[in-house]
Formats: sequence, C-alpha cells, structure tokens
Amino acid sequence: MSPRTLVFSLVSITVLATCRLSLACTQIQVMAKDGSPVIARTMEFAPNLASHISTSPAGKVFQSPSPDGNNGLQWTSKYGYVLIDSFGQKRVIDGMNTEGLSMGWLYLPEYAEYPKVPSGMENSALNYLFVGDWVLGNFTTVDQVKKAIGDVHVYGSEESFGPFKDVIFPLHLIVTDASGKSLVVEWVAGKVKVYDNAPGILTNSPEFSWQLINLKNYMNMTPYAPSPVVISGVEYSAVGQGAGSIGIPGDFSPPSRFVKMSFLVKNALPVDTADEAVVLAGHIINNADIPKGAVRGAQGGEDEGVESTQWTVFKDLKNRELYYKSYDNTTMQVIDLKKLDFSKGAPQLSMPIESKQIRIDATDRFKKSISKK
Repeated sequence: MSPRTLVFSLVSITVLATCRLSLACTQIQVMAKDGSPVIARTMEFAPNLASHISTSPAGKVFQSPSPDGNNGLQWTSKYGYVLIDSFGQKRVIDGMNTEGLSMGWLYLPEYAEYPKVPSGMENSALNYLFVGDWVLGNFTTVDQVKKAIGDVHVYGSEESFGPFKDVIFPLHLIVTDASGKSLVVEWVAGKVKVYDNAPGILTNSPEFSWQLINLKNYMNMTPYAPSPVVISGVEYSAVGQGAGSIGIPGDFSPPSRFVKMSFLVKNALPVDTADEAVVLAGHIINNADIPKGAVRGAQGGEDEGVESTQWTVFKDLKNRELYYKSYDNTTMQVIDLKKLDFSKGAPQLSMPIESKQIRIDATDRFKKSISKK
C-alpha cells in the first residue's frame, strides 16, 4: 500500500469510527411507459444531518479552491437547481436542475480515493465538495457530464462537518438525465472510473462494477410461483406466494440492497405515467428504509451509531418535480421547479427537509363524504 493510499484509508477509517458504521444510501430509477424517468433515493446516516432543501439560481459564480489554497476551477452556472445539503453547509448532497438533470452522492468507504491534481493543472482543480454545483450548474445530459469529467481534476480535502473534524468523505457519484440515461463516477486508487448505469441503481461499497458482477449470483430468482413437485407419489407445493424469490437478500448491506432493488425494479409491473412511476418508486424504495435501531455500529461502544433513513427524495426528471419525505414526516411533499424563480440574482430559498407534521387530518373531508345509497 502506497503512503498516499494509507493516509486516505486512515481518513476513511476515522470517518467510520466516528459514525460507528458504514453509511447506507440507495438510489433506483423507474421508467414510465410515456418515457418519464423517476429517481428515488434514500439518505441514511447516524448523526442528524439537519438537511435543508435550497435553490441556487442561474448566473451564480463559483470558485473552487485548488489543493495549494489558490484558485482552482471557476464557472458561472448556466442553470438553476434545487439542492439538498447537510450540517448547514450549502454543499450539494443531492439535487436536480431546471433541465431535468439529477445528481447524487452516495458513500463508498474503503474504496474511494480521490486523485492528486497534476502540477500545472491547478486551474482545472475541482474540490469534491463542489462537484454537485459543477454538474447541476453546467450540464443537461449524461453525455455532456461524461465528456467533461475528464477535463477536470477532482480532489479531496479535509473539511469539518457537524461532528466530523478534518475528514474526507469517500463518495461516488450518480448522474441521470431526463432521457433516463444514467452514469456512475468513482474515484478509486487515485483514478477516475466512469460507468454507464443501465439499471439506474446504486448503493455503496464495493465498487459499482463488483455490484454488477454479483447480480449473476441471483439469476434464479423469479416473481412467479414455483410449480408443485411430486416425491414418492406425494405432491409438495409452496406454502404461499413469493416462493419464487426465495434467496433474495433481506439485510441492509450494500450488496444485498443492490440485488433486492434490481429484482424489484425489474419485476414490478410497468406503469403508464410519471405520477404512477413516483408511486411505484415509493413502494420499491421503501424496502430499503431503515427504522431507528435496525442498523447499528459495533455493540458496546460509547456510540453504537444508530442509523436510520433520515430522508427520501423522488425526482420526476421529465416534469421537473422533486418529491420528498422525512423520518418524522412520511407524507409525500412536492416542489415544482417550474414554479420557482431561478433567474440570475433571484433570492435563494431554503427550508429544513425535516418537519414534525406526521399526519393530514381527513376528518372534515370524511364528515362531508355522505354515502350515496
């Protein structure tokens, strides 16, 4: 192991030790028959992220630092977007722009290692914390991102976030456009790797290429009930529906979530419209939802790192709508980007993603619903 790899591994271990667990995020894609792609993504974490949904208008100037503290890549955003942040810092964890381009960071511990910026290339240095702004502010399609990613030098730098002091988060990136095309970008062993992501699915470690290979271990799973078999003249049948998928992983580990999401997306009956795709995506992604206490770090430590699904977002990329729900408010809420002002100089909006409203009172509506005999 090189000294640089060792240093990065120690940083990753520090992050994991602070959380006492590996973070679990999941993203899927559902395509409606009318060509509407819908993204669903969960965010799991142990400490409270205190996430906000915010806007970033077009025409905003960004300046990434370079590793030596000078100016790196600079750009002026062409497009406005909504973003989700953490710990009160307006760095993009997830978001969608006005052209229907989606991006999201997911955790990749033990594998992610950002490259060094080559000498003399500081002007193209892009701090990894600025990647979300760069993607959403500059591009409309996956092909554009794929072409441009080789022209910048993404690097990691130690920063402090909430309870985390001087850490580099090991992450990989998923980008999806309004056509439904998706790609995954990973920085492994100091090199960038770009993958076409036909399934539109991503979880965490190991690397994306390994997850695809691992799917081959589950080719026997089917949504259909197995036929009865006769042994010594006695017929044996399954005890109930669902036996065709016996063997599908049910735990919360990244490989198991990748397999289960792949099975559900592939075998769920197709839907016609974007609205129906949002509903379907909700039913599927709920299978990755983690209630508090179901996933914890090492037993007996000072902080067992109780992880939970803090929020879930759904992005209708064709109609430019972002739906969201949170742990304490599972009622689906929606923000229509078409109704927001993203023009240059427009005020930036921001509100907490979490709220304590846990219900919609339907009593009055029910009282008016007189039965017609």
